[in-house]
Amino acid sequence: MRKRLIIGSLNPAKINEWADFFREFGLEVEQESNLENLPKPDETGVTFIENARLKAVGYAKLLHKYVFADDGGYEIDALDGLPGVKSRRILPGDKEGTDQELIDYVLEKMRGISYEKRTVKLTSAAALSDPHGEIIFEEICSSPGIIAEKQGPILISGYPFRSIHLLPELGKTYAELTEEEYKKYSHKRPVAKRLAKFLLEYKG
Repeated sequence: MRKRLIIGSLNPAKINEWADFFREFGLEVEQESNLENLPKPDETGVTFIENARLKAVGYAKLLHKYVFADDGGYEIDALDGLPGVKSRRILPGDKEGTDQELIDYVLEKMRGISYEKRTVKLTSAAALSDPHGEIIFEEICSSPGIIAEKQGPILISGYPFRSIHLLPELGKTYAELTEEEYKKYSHKRPVAKRLAKFLLEYKG
């Protein structure tokens, strides 16, 4: 029987990105059209991997299928790892910001901080649950970089921080990468490759 999985997310950009990677490595994605009508798992974890597990297990128990989920965000060294798991809720009052609001907030926080102290990690934690709600694969990956002093020319909806995540070796932001460059520098693609291999060989 061919293995298929569902991506436990309501973020179209995230779904498309992971689905493209999984299909590249021979894994079929069967996206659940009714996902938005299901109870959304509470993201109460204090780490990215805890939230990824909660989402994967929560949806798997409802759908009785293999479910993949990830959680990630921006970890700024000069701000002691913030915003971290609150990457979408860093505005005053724990408000969930728009893509542009989040970019503007981080750039303002980093105003006046020197180049060598603008180091940052774009982190993603991935988890895969079996149809019974048991985690059978998990991994954390990250892309190190520098926070640009100003926003780049490209904004990818759903991924605001990629517009200010500078890759010094290329002299461009993550959002500006060409398709070939993205395949080379993506922190998620190697994880998708390992997960696809694992699930296709999984005997459970």
